[in-house]
Parts: sequence; C-alpha cells; structure tokens
Amino acid sequence: MRDVVIYGASALGRMVRDTLAQSGAWRIHGYLDSDPARHHQNIDNLPILGGVAAARLLIRKGVRAMIVAVGDSLARVRLARRLRDAGAELISAIHPLASVSPSARLGRHLIIGARAIICVHARIGDHAIISTGAIVEHDNVVGTAAFLHPAVRLAGGVRVGAFATLGIGTCVIPGRRIGRRARVAPGAVVIRDIPDRASADGMPATVRAGAAAQVSEPI
Repeated sequence: MRDVVIYGASALGRMVRDTLAQSGAWRIHGYLDSDPARHHQNIDNLPILGGVAAARLLIRKGVRAMIVAVGDSLARVRLARRLRDAGAELISAIHPLASVSPSARLGRHLIIGARAIICVHARIGDHAIISTGAIVEHDNVVGTAAFLHPAVRLAGGVRVGAFATLGIGTCVIPGRRIGRRARVAPGAVVIRDIPDRASADGMPATVRAGAAAQVSEPI
C-alpha cells in the first residue's frame, strides 16, 4: 500500500479520499490546498499540509503519488501540470463500484465515481471527472478535463469536448457533440449540438446568448 496526497480539501477531495480508501490500494497521507487560510487544519482527521511548496517537499521525501481534486477544470489541469513537473506521479481514483468496459480507453489522472458506467469502446481523456452514477455509453469520446456531474446520461456516439462541463442529470441523445469548454446546465436535454464555449440549458437545451470568456487553456 502506497501513500497518496489529495490536492483539494473540498467536497470533491473528500469524495476522492473515499474512493481511494475503498479501492484498498492507497493510504491517504493528507490533503494539499491552494488556500493558505486552510493550511494546517484537519479534514476528517487528515491534515491539510500546505500548497504547491508543500507538495514539492513531500516529493523530495518520497511521497510522489498525488491527485488533484479541484472542480474547476482549467485549475485542475494547471495544478496537475505543476505537480507533474515537480516530480509527482499523477494517479487516478476509480471507485471499485464503477463499471468500466475492458474495451474502453481511459486516460491518465481521472476521477470516476461510484456506479459510474463506461461502456464499450468509450474513450475518456486525461484529467476528466466522471461523477457518481454517470453513464458514458458506447463509442463516446469524453475530452481532456471534461467534467460530467452525477447522473449525466450520454447516449451512444456522443462527443464531449475538452474542458466541457455537464451539470447534474444532463441527458444527451445519440450522436450529438458538446463543444470545447461548453457548459450545459443541470437537467438539460441535449438534442442538438452545442458549440464550443457556449452555455445551454432547458428541455430541449437551448444555447444562451453571449460567448464564454476567452481564457487561456493549459493544453
């Protein structure tokens, strides 16, 4: 059993802790967090050891396994890159109650929650989050750092772009495309493609007026 550190002392971080603990393969060494006000506090009897500087110290001491549990996809990837460049080994947290087809292709540094289902020939990009109870049907492509919230339902042949976010309970019919950095509101039903950087909501989902902010991506 190896020590692992979770970067992100939030609700998502606690979910990741539970997932890693139930896997039986990891011993949780503690949390890291970017908020200095939280350093040296305890969450569920585990210390918040510091931020990136503390991560570098831990790596020098031989605690290299780390996972970033931060909901903001851009921040998650940036932090992951900083940790990797400092010598961390980025791991995935896959709940033992998740169902993953042997033919699915999984990227690196993933979070996959309990009762998530990843079906035949699906592809999941690096840094993605597939939350509790989400269904990724056959031949789906989920891009880098996409975030599927709980109970998302993707029918067959759906493509979800990098850094896209699908809110809780979103449903997508077969063959649709969710664009890069698009945001789909909770409970939406997607029957038409959603463009890059668009925001959509409703049943059926309708794109809202106005473009998303142009923020530099770390890929």
